[in-house]
Amino acid sequence: MTSSPKPSRKLLAIAGALSVVAGSFAAVPATFAANVSASVPGGNSQNSTEECRHIAVSATQYQGLPGQYQLAYSAATSSLYTSFSSGRPPILTGGVGTWNVASTPSLATVYQFPTTDFIARGATAPTGKQIESPYGIAYDEATGYVWVTQTRVNKVSVFDPATNKIIWSSAEGDVNHPREVRIDPSSGKVFVSGSGGISVFDTTLHALVKKIEFTDAKGESDIAMNMHVDSADGKLYVPSLSAGTVKVIDTKSYEVEKTIQLHKENAEAALNPSDVTIDKSLKEIYVSAQGDRKGSNSGITVYDLETGAYKKTIPFGSQALALASDEARDLLYVTDYGTGNVGVVDARTGTVVSQVSTGATSGANDVLVAADGSVYAVARSIEGASAIETDYTIDKTTGEYRTSSTEPKGKDNADSPITPGVMVKINTTVETTAKPAAQTSSEELVKTYADGAKLYAVKDWTTGETLKLRGEGFKTQDGSKGSVLAVKLNKGRISAKEEPKLNGAEGNSAGVWAYIQADENGNFTAELPYPTTENSNLKENLKSGDKVSVFLLSGSMVEGDTARGGEALSATVAEKKADTAETCAPAETTQVAAAPSGVTTTYPAGTKLSLPDGNEPTPAPSESAKPEPTTPAPSESAKPEPTTPAPSESAKPEPTTPAPSESAKPEPTTPAPSESAKPEPTTPAPSESAKPEPSTLAPSESANSNEVVHEYKDGAKVYFPKTWDGQKLTFRGEGFKTLDGKGSVIAVKLNKGAISAKEEPKLEGVEGNSAGIWAYIKADENGNFTATIDRPTVANSNLTEELKTGDSVAIYLLSGSLTENDNVRGGVAAEYTFSVENQAPAPKVSEPKTSEPANAPVTDPSAAPSAPAESKEQVKENAKDQSKAPVDSLNSETQKKDNAAPKTSGSSSQNVTSSSNGSTSSSSSSKSSLANTGASGVVIAAGIGVLALAVGATVLVARRRKA
Repeated sequence: MTSSPKPSRKLLAIAGALSVVAGSFAAVPATFAANVSASVPGGNSQNSTEECRHIAVSATQYQGLPGQYQLAYSAATSSLYTSFSSGRPPILTGGVGTWNVASTPSLATVYQFPTTDFIARGATAPTGKQIESPYGIAYDEATGYVWVTQTRVNKVSVFDPATNKIIWSSAEGDVNHPREVRIDPSSGKVFVSGSGGISVFDTTLHALVKKIEFTDAKGESDIAMNMHVDSADGKLYVPSLSAGTVKVIDTKSYEVEKTIQLHKENAEAALNPSDVTIDKSLKEIYVSAQGDRKGSNSGITVYDLETGAYKKTIPFGSQALALASDEARDLLYVTDYGTGNVGVVDARTGTVVSQVSTGATSGANDVLVAADGSVYAVARSIEGASAIETDYTIDKTTGEYRTSSTEPKGKDNADSPITPGVMVKINTTVETTAKPAAQTSSEELVKTYADGAKLYAVKDWTTGETLKLRGEGFKTQDGSKGSVLAVKLNKGRISAKEEPKLNGAEGNSAGVWAYIQADENGNFTAELPYPTTENSNLKENLKSGDKVSVFLLSGSMVEGDTARGGEALSATVAEKKADTAETCAPAETTQVAAAPSGVTTTYPAGTKLSLPDGNEPTPAPSESAKPEPTTPAPSESAKPEPTTPAPSESAKPEPTTPAPSESAKPEPTTPAPSESAKPEPTTPAPSESAKPEPSTLAPSESANSNEVVHEYKDGAKVYFPKTWDGQKLTFRGEGFKTLDGKGSVIAVKLNKGAISAKEEPKLEGVEGNSAGIWAYIKADENGNFTATIDRPTVANSNLTEELKTGDSVAIYLLSGSLTENDNVRGGVAAEYTFSVENQAPAPKVSEPKTSEPANAPVTDPSAAPSAPAESKEQVKENAKDQSKAPVDSLNSETQKKDNAAPKTSGSSSQNVTSSSNGSTSSSSSSKSSLANTGASGVVIAAGIGVLALAVGATVLVARRRKA
């Protein structure tokens, strides 16, 4: 029974179970309870059952860059970043564009990337040059850096827009055909998808931390596609291309928590899942799929966020690719690579409400939602566009950038016009209105009594539903009270199994179906339960078309009441009609053509990205060194999306090198020194206001005549001897404190980690969070330390030949992610160039393990990256013409171990400069991860590949520096 909208109504006991109930409810006996229980309509959210949404979409078209792939957005700088790589290899036109989008989008800067050799198909030597061009792209809000994947050269790089410098690039073998890059600010990790799975990097140390292997149903290496990072809950969602699954990965442990098998509408057609996003308010996961690229299985499938259970399919386009969620408004945006269109989806209803034509006929690669709800999408080309002239193209022979409107393409190297891509800004508005009332059978006046009382009802009594009655003017004779009415069906021949009661007592007549109490105005609303064999004396249930006479009787149940009787209504039993619940008008998919902006895109002269001096990457900038804003910022849900469609299920590119299993952690490029060379801690770091900045070696009052000093912005100083004599180097530090005044934990790298220990150093018995570390240092409570490290040799490192005259070793000191609240520092602290002085025996070290030190992994020259949009066949065909990555000059295929090594002397460079790492993220997993020796202010850090204080190598002891 439901309540009446009028406040003063009163219903009495129905079917004999309860006494009179105040208010506007009829009392229902136990036998009727099941029949009158109200059911609440279901829905995804409260609003979805109370309101209708009206979604309007408009779009504006802007001329973009040639061959656009992915988008990234900076909240700090209000800038939109676009990666672009034109055509097929060799890539001669490409880079990254930065757009101001605070008002009308305008192209502010275009960054030019370094070039490398290109080896044509079937050739064994370079046939020209190509750009190390970017495809995937992400912006790191913590550092102001931009991360890119350089798919065709199997590399990931980080550049600083403020200084126009590439500060770091991944080592050979770290990634294979990298596709997309995602940054997780919570864990301080970067995830790169590609052939073989996911490569995980540290945002502070820029080091490979982990490889997560992906395989298909046959156990063969699979391709990890475009990702979604849920930083708040520490989860990474990644589709696996050939397996047809989505993996849910813990971003702290890197364990796969769940694998969701994806649904196919057409079981016989390919699925090719490409991108994924979530909506926490609707508790749903959305996965886009390209299907068979002819339309079958193309669209979005929806899954329960908690269980992974399949819920529904939203068909869209011929090759659905990139996917983005506007969670604040429960909207989805999906690109169709096959047509160049972008779909707008109401996630609450699972319907495509609009299809936006970008102006491209294909190649819609990416879509991104910004903080203000505006949406940006890019496609690789514009239909009918004229060639543009820029200096973003290189000479194929020399590799020099040149101004041109054409580039040589194809087997005959014919000049082809360089045409722009398109960028579309989509504006979506959502208005809501109340849902229309449920359509019900019309109520009509069915009886007027002699005293003027009126009864209204619906003449059809729907099977299984209550019969609604409404009365007006049912009063006692003196008009002071409301009447009490007895309801009988078929003159009482249909009666309740349990006789209704009045005020807890039986009434004065048998066969009563219910009692009704009118309010003081003589009005009432009542709902009579439908009679069945379960709640009445019926031997068989009523059938459609049966008649039920309803009698209302009054006069004998309350003193002075008005006498009424006779049949009030002859109701006809009717079958339940189609659902007439409250509903919104079905949404029709509107077709929206992006309108030309009328604004001419001006292409600025290219800005060349340079490598630091000596081709050594520099560390991250300080917070004050972040690039100035150029455009509005994205919301948390504004995620940069996929770049190009993935290969078909039957044609998946084979990885250049398979991703290692979880147990097969990436090995450092070079092995580690003996444990006798462990750095010795002594002191903590600066206050938050003293953020580390780049600095140079400079004289200090506390430095003696044989020392040079490197000073960080927070005031921390490290003192190095001017020469590195013999097998060991001792140096000292002052003021290395965390933000809360404890001693910093510092990682030591040689040549950026290219020279690494044979056995990876450990922090308190466990591996640290970065490969290529030579040693760890823990400063004491005053931020001071004295450390001694071994000179790298063939015996203690991954060197394949001893250091010789002219070789240089750069020492990097890195802090920020190894203990909580540490100051971020980085860059070259000192650099030594070696020269032979005399011969001396090499230091004794423990015998190496059975295997020789492993060389840095080398990419198989027979397999090479293909563009993200290529099929497996294209990938395999292209694999033949890709260049072999250069091997580190310190590695060789064979090596001889000598029992003696020449004693060398290294001179410290006096003009070394470094920049501090401005990342503010730190790893809490490293907290208290160094073993304390018990001496005041002295901590032992495991170095050169063995546990702290372990047997088998000399232990490096950090001695407290005397005042």
